[in-house]
Amino acid sequence: MKDNYGLDELTLNAYVDGQLEPELERRVLNAMDTDRDIREQVCQLRRAKDWMRTGYGDAQPTEQPMPACKKHYSRLQTGIAASFMALAIGMGGGLLGYICAERETGTQMAAGSLGHENPHKVLLHLGDARPEHFQAVLDYAEDFLEEHRERDVQVEVIANSGGINLMRSGGSTFESRVRELSDKYSNLQFVACMNALRNLRKEGIEPVMINDVHTGTTAVDHIVKRLQEGWTYRKVDNLSDI
Repeated sequence: MKDNYGLDELTLNAYVDGQLEPELERRVLNAMDTDRDIREQVCQLRRAKDWMRTGYGDAQPTEQPMPACKKHYSRLQTGIAASFMALAIGMGGGLLGYICAERETGTQMAAGSLGHENPHKVLLHLGDARPEHFQAVLDYAEDFLEEHRERDVQVEVIANSGGINLMRSGGSTFESRVRELSDKYSNLQFVACMNALRNLRKEGIEPVMINDVHTGTTAVDHIVKRLQEGWTYRKVDNLSDI
């Protein structure tokens, strides 16, 4: 999206995430006051995060969990299932004084699709820079893909916030393993949040990612998309039992 206010979709995502500088945030607010399309787009982005935070934050794992990895699954459940569908991507961003007009059809369709998990399509979300978390994710992903090699399974690992540092070239101890796993499994993909990368650039850091890491989307957009497609989601933020 590009408009006469000079606000692109990435900027609006950052506004909802509360990651804009005050001057740019004021520009977004002024645009929302006068432009209905911008106002509705911001409302849709915030509504998507509210679904994830309030509508599904207390959900429990389904009776049919994703296929087990014998080496890690039981322990991974302990660390991950407690945060099932709890997407901590930055829920407090922006000013809360705006009331978004509901679009019942879109809301019902998206909410309905979020209720059905495909156990063979798994999205793992890494939001911190703790090496033991990424180690656990990589171990789980490799075991899962190896044990279900004959099935049509897919695994994606998406990182935002500090997690993107573990996917940076030259600065991550996991670089060689990420490359090896990407070469070995065509159904494994690594994704780094575009907003998190932009925040690093604002700090004067030009992040160079591992070649096999995709960078063309924000974390919230990608997670919402996968949830609507029925993927199984696990936020990996506390794996002390592994």
